[in-house]
Amino acid sequence: MEENNSCTTVCVVGLGYVGYPLAEAFSAHIPTIGFDIDEEKIRSIQKMPDNNILATTDPEDIRR
Repeated sequence: MEENNSCTTVCVVGLGYVGYPLAEAFSAHIPTIGFDIDEEKIRSIQKMPDNNILATTDPEDIRR
């Protein structure tokens, strides 16, 4: 059975030891939002090359 993920977005809350690799795996296939309260961590993720994760500290970004 083939799934249509064109309207699916995943949000991973917490981009630490487990959360970031999970978000990275999801982002290879579907739009992914990564949420964390650590602004420095978010800036670091945003600077990574080939990053497909919308990394944010803003809870409003999760409502998309």
